[in-house]
Parts: sequence; structure tokens; C-alpha cells
Amino acid sequence: MEVIRTIPPGKKGSIRFLKEWGDQLVTVRYRKNQDLKEILTTIEIVVDRRPMAEPRAQIKGFLANQNQQPVAVKIYYQETDLRSRIKEVGALWSNKAKLWVTKREAAVSLGLLERIIKGGIEQCTDVDTSFL
Repeated sequence: MEVIRTIPPGKKGSIRFLKEWGDQLVTVRYRKNQDLKEILTTIEIVVDRRPMAEPRAQIKGFLANQNQQPVAVKIYYQETDLRSRIKEVGALWSNKAKLWVTKREAAVSLGLLERIIKGGIEQCTDVDTSFL
């Protein structure tokens, strides 16, 4: 079917539909059906309204990225076993901040989540975190 005319709400040819459908009316279309040799009048109406969802990053991608981020972990000098375990996963010592620097996933796997110092990584300026 060929559209021969499209009329927005409020214009001549849409008034009777506007009275019936009100704000729900989007447009009125006149179509030609060559096979049946007739003119059809169709209307487009709004049947549902809801707020748009905010765009979000995929949670898997976010978590994967977060797990690779460097973090600073507090381990005391006398905790020799814990110090040797964090060295095994490739952690680096920040002499300036007196903290161990490693990836978040390594700290979590060693059970050191509670020992991650929030904002501590910014204090570890003497450690190159690019190759962790």
C-alpha cells in the first residue's frame, strides 16, 4: 500500500481522530490500495509511555576492568608469610607510602580486600604500576 498523505495531529483531516484519541494521536495516514481500488485511513497512536533507561556499561566489562586496577595494600612488617605471598603474585613495595601495590584481583584472591587502602595508590608515586 502506498502512502499518499500524512497529516500531523490538529491539521485538517486529523481533527476527528484528535477528538477521539487526544494526546495519544501521533499521525493520520491515507493509503492507496491498488489491488482493491480503495483508499484506507490509518492512524498511529501512542500505546505506552515510560522513562528511558540510562545507558549503562556492561557489568562484566566493568568488573573485569576493576579487577585489573592497581591497589595499595597494608601489610605489617612482622607478617612475613603474608609478605612472601604478596611478593609471589608480583606485588611491588612502595617505600614512599609503605604499602604494597598489586592488582585488585590479586589482593582479593589473597583475602586482603579489607586491607586495601582507599586512595593509597595515589601515594605510591615511586612505583610504576603500568606493568602490574
